[in-house]
Amino acid sequence: MRRFRLPKLLLIVVLMYTLMIPTTTNVVQSAESYQWSSIPVGGGGYVTGIVIHPTEPDLIYARTDIGGVYRLDPANNRWIPLLDHIESNESNLYGMDGIALDHQNPNIIYVAAGKYANGSPSDVLKSTDRGATWTRTGLNLRNVSNGNIHRAMGENIAVNPTSSSFLHVGTRYNGLYVSNNGGSTWSHVREVPYGIAGQGIRSVVYGVNPSAKHEQVVYAGIRGVGIFSKMKRSNGVVAWELIRNSPDSVARMTVSKSGVLYATTDNKGVFKYNGRQWTNITPSSAYSSYYGISIDPSNDNHILAAVRTGGSNLPLYRSTNGGQTWVNVNKTLNDRPSWWTPNMFFSATASVVFDPHHPGRVYVSDWSGVYKTDDITAQNTQWDAITDGHEELVALAGSAPPKGTPFFSGVADQTGFAHSDVYRTPTRKLQLEGMKEVVSIDYHEADPNQMIFLGSNDWYGTITKLYISSDNGQTATPVNVPEGSTLGRIAYSATNPNLIIYLPQTGKAVRSTNKGASWQSVTGLPSNENDADSIFTYNERLAGDRINGNKFYMYSAGHLYRTTNGGANWYKANSSRLPSGGKIKVEAAPGLGNVVWVSLGDAGLYASSSSGTTFTKLPNVQSSELFAFGKGKPGTLNPAVFIYGTVNNVKGFYRSDNMGLTWQNISPATGIGLGNEPQVLEADRQTYGKVYVGTNGRGLFTGSIAQ
Repeated sequence: MRRFRLPKLLLIVVLMYTLMIPTTTNVVQSAESYQWSSIPVGGGGYVTGIVIHPTEPDLIYARTDIGGVYRLDPANNRWIPLLDHIESNESNLYGMDGIALDHQNPNIIYVAAGKYANGSPSDVLKSTDRGATWTRTGLNLRNVSNGNIHRAMGENIAVNPTSSSFLHVGTRYNGLYVSNNGGSTWSHVREVPYGIAGQGIRSVVYGVNPSAKHEQVVYAGIRGVGIFSKMKRSNGVVAWELIRNSPDSVARMTVSKSGVLYATTDNKGVFKYNGRQWTNITPSSAYSSYYGISIDPSNDNHILAAVRTGGSNLPLYRSTNGGQTWVNVNKTLNDRPSWWTPNMFFSATASVVFDPHHPGRVYVSDWSGVYKTDDITAQNTQWDAITDGHEELVALAGSAPPKGTPFFSGVADQTGFAHSDVYRTPTRKLQLEGMKEVVSIDYHEADPNQMIFLGSNDWYGTITKLYISSDNGQTATPVNVPEGSTLGRIAYSATNPNLIIYLPQTGKAVRSTNKGASWQSVTGLPSNENDADSIFTYNERLAGDRINGNKFYMYSAGHLYRTTNGGANWYKANSSRLPSGGKIKVEAAPGLGNVVWVSLGDAGLYASSSSGTTFTKLPNVQSSELFAFGKGKPGTLNPAVFIYGTVNNVKGFYRSDNMGLTWQNISPATGIGLGNEPQVLEADRQTYGKVYVGTNGRGLFTGSIAQ
């Protein structure tokens, strides 16, 4: 047999890649031509409010708790995301706490932006071109669009319908603010109390004085206090006062053309106020929590009120006599993504709005999306879900096997998907019965048809199960994890289809040699590092070697622990501790023996060619929040590497075809929502140059080399 010899230069290059010893600090910063796009899923996230412009037909906006604000494209019946330009340093602005339109100028829109009370920044944003561009107005007071039932109340912003310069904004912690110059400057309305901290003022509306129709009134619903009104008093002075006997738990308000104020509450039902007295008009005593309420613009007595809590397929009530009597609207959902489940309809209903331009048409938003009916008066109303473009999922995990389905996603609340074509909406969820959250996915390298999925029935792992699949995730069988173990990470042996390592978030690490039928304890690993107490932890400390099926890695407190006997015994691989950093990920390079990398957030990216015995910090990578190995460039022997981090002092997405010696900046030229806290990154192992990114509320994205 003839023996072929590699040219000397090529041999040096191969050895350099394999040993993973960086020999240069040259980093290519010029952006490669990359095509980025959103991976369509079809709704699935909380739409907390809908507003329709009163004078321009089909100008409709929707706000979400964590995915920004959208404008409806009526010609294509899809949502256009409007805040995707926001970069990662301002990702808190993707949360929408309120929205308002200028009645005089249909080009102007305001939003109260801010996901978390402890996040920054928050602000009121203004657009003068229907959301194409935005400016910050400087009212940097805490908004809290996510994580509580008050997010679906509102709207907390209102523009004076007769004078565009004036608008009021209710805040969560700091009371009521007013601007008389379109948001250029703000003043605190000291006469109005703050309300309960964190809830504050969730609803602000303008209307007419029911006693003097030519006079204007402004209402502010203060949580824990009641409703304040600003109007001309009997002494001729315009002032703010508390309306006697007003409900103190207002969710939403609206005012009829005749000046009657309607208010829903989260615990006491529905009320109306005619300027003299309050009347309880709650549709059904079976429910006390009502949010959405709307008045037919052509008929003051035609009213809709939606129940907020109590499950799915919640009632929508309709009255034709101003709330004296009600009927429960019969509803049927027709057009919707095929993977949607029956409970994804009128669940945690947030808002309901009559369309002022199309008689009988009504829009509703809830936990999963937006619905429309064209005849609310029908005996059995027919509804369609408008989901295209509304990609508002929170990514928890991902996996990209070398064969079969190219990408699997694990997401919050909606389980996850097998994306056989990432450019088309999936036809069904992962078949993991009873599980809503998927926190970890892995595959068997020798036969990727065999996969494992770790799931939970809720955010806290109350029921945590492992699912075993032998058909590339089409079906899966549940097995129990050890009692007391919740959430966490899993790793599948590269060569032994029966061997699985489980590192729970709560509980001790274990291994199974029979696909989860039973579990065995392991030795040598430290106690769990408590990253969090819910699904929202993104450290990936556990990884299996992609060549040696008995070798696995686990990172803890500066040390990479290694096992070479299938997880039975572990020991510290590196004697020199790695530095403390941020988000952690461990991954072994496919096709390269002994090569394992560790990503440590702000501390950078570390490579080992000795199974973790020694590490080298990759030069010019100042931070690495996420990284992944994918299919290598044709003609090379090593995988491609993708990172999300800071390279040569520029933050973005990068790809290296030579194991970190040089990097290509593959970040999109314009924002596409990737600034909304990327927290999952997987590289395609079947297509060179392709990568998948999961965000905290703008769903999933894919990038590939432009053709």
